[in-house]
Amino acid sequence: MIHAVLFDLDGLMADSEPLAEQAWNRVLARYGHRLDPQTLRDILGLRVIDSAQFLCQRFRLPLTPEQAMAEREQFFLQAVPTQLRAMPGLYPLLAALDEREIPLAVATSAYRRYALLALETLGVADAFRVVVTGDEVARGKPHPDIFLLAAERLSVLPARCLVLEDAPRGIAAAEAAGMVSAAVPHPRVPRADFAAAHWLFASLEAVREELAALLQTERYDAAGGVVVHDGRILVLLRASRSEVRLPKGHVDPGESAQQAALRETQEEGGYGHLAVTGDLGTQTVVFEHDGRRIVRAERYFRMALTAPPEAAFAGAEPQFQPVWLAPDEALARLTFAAEQEWVRRAVGQNPFL
Repeated sequence: MIHAVLFDLDGLMADSEPLAEQAWNRVLARYGHRLDPQTLRDILGLRVIDSAQFLCQRFRLPLTPEQAMAEREQFFLQAVPTQLRAMPGLYPLLAALDEREIPLAVATSAYRRYALLALETLGVADAFRVVVTGDEVARGKPHPDIFLLAAERLSVLPARCLVLEDAPRGIAAAEAAGMVSAAVPHPRVPRADFAAAHWLFASLEAVREELAALLQTERYDAAGGVVVHDGRILVLLRASRSEVRLPKGHVDPGESAQQAALRETQEEGGYGHLAVTGDLGTQTVVFEHDGRRIVRAERYFRMALTAPPEAAFAGAEPQFQPVWLAPDEALARLTFAAEQEWVRRAVGQNPFL
């Protein structure tokens, strides 16, 4: 299911954070400041220029971000060739991926000059087909640009990419890119901050031990609708499984989420005359099925009938038995907890429900 693996660099492969902290402190010391734990967390995962801008504002430095970055780089780059070390477990993990012939990319917020120097220093430059750096994109993490560019250069669909990250910003960027994410949390960041990750590991060695399962992770996009009519919610009954659910299905290639939601709602519920009245947003559901981990990114829309229920039936036999329930009853009877959230959002959008 996974066709490529995208690695972050700093804090995941390279134990570079102590060197970066030392470099920034040498810059800040000239102005009577020093990095504190909260500031370190605030700049974790940012591009250097974004970190420089943040620090210039926080400490009111008499420097432009470009000047602060240049000073920091002078100290940082001097230390890299002799002091940079690999994170534990990196080399066995790369060897295991090489055995499986999985194409790899580096997708880092770092700028290119440093990233190439770091990979050479660690002796892993040849392991990666693609290196994408923060100075090649307009927006850094948590925006998805870095990861999407890496997938494009590898000629791999985003949904078939696994991202390894140590920072919450990187996990958010992976989600925004539509990729599978695995977090190896940085020691400075509480594990609770990685709730959005699809996998969570204590180390790169733990990633290697679970590699077979990781590479079988499947991600796909789904879309559905919460149809509201006369204060009731349309739910679908599948008696053979004692299941009550909302209309939902795959987003097909070339199809928008809204088009898929309308199609699936019509096919499953049998009501042909529907209008989208609101976007309820997205959520990601992770579950196990037949020994595989499934990552399903759902997007739901609030819908209304444009004709009475008796006149709006599409004609074809619906796939499920449509049932109209009051919102409270729908919440109580829905089989899947994740779908209850969509009903709550739909109710919240309409004060008359």
